[in-house]
Amino acid sequence: MNIQELKAEHRAKVKEARALMANITDSTPEAEARKIEREFDATLAEADALRNQIEGEQEARHEQGDPRRPMMDGEARGVDGCEPQIEVKAAGLRPDQRMSDHVRREHPEDASTYGELEIGRLMRAMVTGAKTDLERRALAEGSDSAGGFTVPTVTASQLIDLMRARSVAVQAGATTFPLVSDQTVIAKLASDPVPAWRNENANIAESDPTFSSVTLAPKSLAVLVKVSRELVEDSANLAVELPRILAAAMAQEWDRVALLGSGTAPEPLGIANTPGINTTALSGALTGYAPFVTARTSLLSANHAPTAIIAHPRDEGALAGLVASDLQPLMAPRQISDIPMLTSTAIPTDGGTGTDESSIFMGDFSRLILGLRSDIRIEIVRELFAGAHQLGFIAHMRGDIAVSHPEAFHTTTAVQG
Repeated sequence: MNIQELKAEHRAKVKEARALMANITDSTPEAEARKIEREFDATLAEADALRNQIEGEQEARHEQGDPRRPMMDGEARGVDGCEPQIEVKAAGLRPDQRMSDHVRREHPEDASTYGELEIGRLMRAMVTGAKTDLERRALAEGSDSAGGFTVPTVTASQLIDLMRARSVAVQAGATTFPLVSDQTVIAKLASDPVPAWRNENANIAESDPTFSSVTLAPKSLAVLVKVSRELVEDSANLAVELPRILAAAMAQEWDRVALLGSGTAPEPLGIANTPGINTTALSGALTGYAPFVTARTSLLSANHAPTAIIAHPRDEGALAGLVASDLQPLMAPRQISDIPMLTSTAIPTDGGTGTDESSIFMGDFSRLILGLRSDIRIEIVRELFAGAHQLGFIAHMRGDIAVSHPEAFHTTTAVQG
């Protein structure tokens, strides 16, 4: 099969695996659930094999200089399909790229050792004990006297990918930067260069872009999830659901600080409080799409094309319920309807003097930088909830947020219900 056929087969296998897991419900007999889980694991293994085959094919084409091969991130192709003179690889991950793939490339030894270890199965093994040699090795190498476990980097990246998949900021286009140190500096564009016309033999006018820097310093984010001991021991799909629950909780908080973070330690600085962004106060309820036209015009005037709108579901619902004079739904101008509108309950709706105000965000979210360390620590709280016969799972990760160009964002504030 060619690469396109391999990719189609890979998507089909992933879809098949999801369909299998959807068959497990609370009423599914344990024996049947175990059977489905084995089929799920086998199907995912086939999908992983296809992905490895795709990556191998792409790498082979790259080494052979095949002009038909897929373009790599940040790469420029030479004239007539020849190999480029200079190859530059982007440091950040687009929303459609996975942290786990990045970790596999950067840590091949870790990937070869723990590449098949699933984060959910490892978390279950922390409580019930290891069932495979791979789980035993991971627990032995990552445990400490305090009862915590440092999850292998390639395994931890699975939880990060789950979190990114649930993050509205990432869906809007935010760039994820894998952080490898406690201080990572990125360039921040303060002003654009201005070209000028010139006469023959005349000097070229100098106009340099103004750059400043933003330092990403990882801050701690932790979440606690309580689970009954019986559920840990008996549930057939807890190994799938527990990572999803943790990822959803982290994504919700990650979105909140990305949009509204105060910047007061230990909280990162979000878009709304970044100096230099454009903002307009509506001071009323949404009655039309004029505020969005204003925001879009502001962004285009700063040479930025909006990639998304993020609003609370209340405000998105208010727009959907608007009607024209003929009682037909009020249609948005094409320039606004072409911009994806996403919703997040991380945006509060209880602000302002009437305690019913919210904010709406529009911007080029590729200018939102989400810095993440790929190492995650998991701790088991055994005694605190023992009275209810429960266990606590604490997931701890580190990251930071930055805006590389403030004028790429516009907020509409004081949106009343």
